[in-house]
Amino acid sequence: MTFKTPAHQTHLPAALRGALAFLVLGILTLVSIGAPAAAAPEQDRVTLQLKWRHQFQFAGYYAALYKGYYWDAGLDVEIREANEGEDPIQQVLAGRADFGVGTSELLLLRNAGKPVVVLAVIFQHSPLALVARRDSGVRSLHDLAGKRVMIEPNSAELFAYLQREGIASDSLQLVTHNFNVQDLVAGKLDAMSVYSTDEPFELGEADVAYELFEPRSAGIDFYGDNLFTTEAQIRKHPDRVRAFREATLKGWAYAMRHPEEIINLILTQYGDRHSAEHLRYEAKVMERLLQPTLVEPGYMHVGRWQHIADTYAELGLIPAGSSLDGFLYEEATAGDDDRTRRWLMVALAAMLLIAAGSAYVLRLNWRLNASRERQRVIIDTAPLALIVLSDDDKIQDWNQAAERTFGWKLEDARARNLLDLLAPDTERAAMRTLLDETRRESSGSHAGETWTNTAAGRRIRCDWRFAVMPSSDGRHHRVVAMAIDVTAQRELESRLQLMAHADPLTGLANRSLFYDRLERALSLAQRHTGHIALIYIDLDDFKQVNDTQGHEAGDIVLRTVAMRLRRLIRDSDTVARIGGDEFVILLLDVPDRDAALIVAHKAAEAVRMSIEVRPAQFAHIGASIGVSLSPQHGNTAEALLRAADAAMYRVKHGGKHGVAVAHSNDAGAS
Repeated sequence: MTFKTPAHQTHLPAALRGALAFLVLGILTLVSIGAPAAAAPEQDRVTLQLKWRHQFQFAGYYAALYKGYYWDAGLDVEIREANEGEDPIQQVLAGRADFGVGTSELLLLRNAGKPVVVLAVIFQHSPLALVARRDSGVRSLHDLAGKRVMIEPNSAELFAYLQREGIASDSLQLVTHNFNVQDLVAGKLDAMSVYSTDEPFELGEADVAYELFEPRSAGIDFYGDNLFTTEAQIRKHPDRVRAFREATLKGWAYAMRHPEEIINLILTQYGDRHSAEHLRYEAKVMERLLQPTLVEPGYMHVGRWQHIADTYAELGLIPAGSSLDGFLYEEATAGDDDRTRRWLMVALAAMLLIAAGSAYVLRLNWRLNASRERQRVIIDTAPLALIVLSDDDKIQDWNQAAERTFGWKLEDARARNLLDLLAPDTERAAMRTLLDETRRESSGSHAGETWTNTAAGRRIRCDWRFAVMPSSDGRHHRVVAMAIDVTAQRELESRLQLMAHADPLTGLANRSLFYDRLERALSLAQRHTGHIALIYIDLDDFKQVNDTQGHEAGDIVLRTVAMRLRRLIRDSDTVARIGGDEFVILLLDVPDRDAALIVAHKAAEAVRMSIEVRPAQFAHIGASIGVSLSPQHGNTAEALLRAADAAMYRVKHGGKHGVAVAHSNDAGAS
């Protein structure tokens, strides 16, 4: 909810009456919602339908059950695993289960008229992926053409991935999915859809060399394992839905903090279908997909869901511009009295600030014969930092919220210039402009966001509002400044932005961001007749590291290679990870071919250097590198990538560990 400072009021008695009426309404509302709640119901028996067999994939639900979170919420929960031949989503729609776990294809069902509602997102990044046997000749996604591939139902994101990479689904030999990775181990298949948290462990145990292809590498970033229910469930049992959701998310927070405890719980309560090592592998990979240290369990963003809807629209599965109305759970409209009470109390506090605080700061109390004590109470109880400035920008007064926000007591801040006290050198001009505009226009309010000093010596990000209030004699024009500390909010936004454009393992640009920068670089190069170069790097012998030293060692190798490559480039250049062991460097304003080759050979040398993966234990790899330049090898992203890829494969097939420049006809290679 966004609140705006009221415009100048010309009829003071009417304004005062409106403010008082607003206050009375808020107080009456608070009294009504603060009435004692009804007695808690007896244990309510409900069923949760999983989308697969018992394993760490559902750890949060087990934690919520066995740690007593469900019971404390008044719920007696049965957790039911999926049976072969049953559609878990249909079990919920048919009323045979109250809650379920589903993929992002729930959005397709909603668009088809099914009353599904997503309550929470568990996997911030979907674990659904394609895995292929290396000995089938599959090294890139394009090599799947003509191969035997199993793709499970409800996997539209995989078909979106194939489409975005220019691979027609009818070019594959699609086989009905039987959820048995042993068919891939036995060579009956060339590739299959899997969860990156699960089947890769079995392939590693069976010593099967494989390639893993994740949709995120092409910018298809879907949510995974979404907790859902039906509209009828929310309408008939709003308290049950709220309680189940809150207890579930509490369980997930606990499970991700205590994985070993939950692994032992799964082994003792749900059998040993998976070994402890297998469950640990799941837990480790899930940490990367759930991002529990960055995002609270259950967090979902309407913008991400809109991205999913747009992707489905690209596939022709739903109409473009399809609405998300009713698809995402909104607690405040689901009969959640507790949350409603909390939000209304917050809203009421804001109302009180606007109706009482702004009455004080925006002319009302200045024209009333209110006592100094009453003014002090109003300003000190306002939830925002309020600062009263004199004509020369000196602090005359500020409230307790300002003391908490900035760290100085009123007696330490009084009579000091606002800019001298709070504005860093880099922000003085911006804050000066806000103050000047406020005084010049002398009506309404002016807003801006700046970094601000604190008494503790650190800087915080503040959202400022400035307004003019005349003194009682009408000759002086004081300014009232209101500030909110938005540092944590901006940091979270920054992290979410980073998650959308960065490879989570290495921190490099991901495939989506790389393509965006490449397209922009090409556009600029064509306008200014500049030259760019692509250096395509495919690691040699990396799979052997994974197979002999473990996936943890493999992750260390990838992070180390990323760090070394980043050191080779200028700030204006880009290094990205676009596949499992594939990197690409984008060089801008390259004078000639030799300049690009210097960087390519430095990259080869950086990769060849030994990498310590454990104390006194080293990994040794190399790289096959292809180089293409614009405009010699093309003026489009696809042409340059094809040319660099073709050059890289000549090195790979010629014995590996080397650098090659693209040929003039490589841009048309497939």
